[in-house]
Amino acid sequence: MSSLVKQLLLYTGSAALLVAVLWVGADYRQSVQATRPLLPVIFEHQDHTDTECFVCHHNFTDETGGGTCYSCHKYDLEIAHEMEDMFHTLCRDCHTETRLEGEEAGPVRSCDGCHLAEVFLSKVEID
Repeated sequence: MSSLVKQLLLYTGSAALLVAVLWVGADYRQSVQATRPLLPVIFEHQDHTDTECFVCHHNFTDETGGGTCYSCHKYDLEIAHEMEDMFHTLCRDCHTETRLEGEEAGPVRSCDGCHLAEVFLSKVEID
């Protein structure tokens, strides 16, 4: 077998292996996101009274669900893998836009501005 054919087989096999790993990794990430605990979030509705409810609660207008945000965004396996990005984008972009308008707004960069890691860690059992 020529070295060119060997190289071609090696590259093809490597590409197939990479695709398989990425495929399995994506499925694993989706299943883990639906079951892993989330860092508690500081969110005060009274700090958001200038924002129309439907901006965050899209289900008020599009009738996609009811209950808490987590009831769909965390436990619906079709969208659970997007939850973290959805919430971070929604909150961060609104806070950034509000600051650009010269008004006070919530955090945009620091995790502990919204998440209470110490509360989460105090509830996790460490073996």
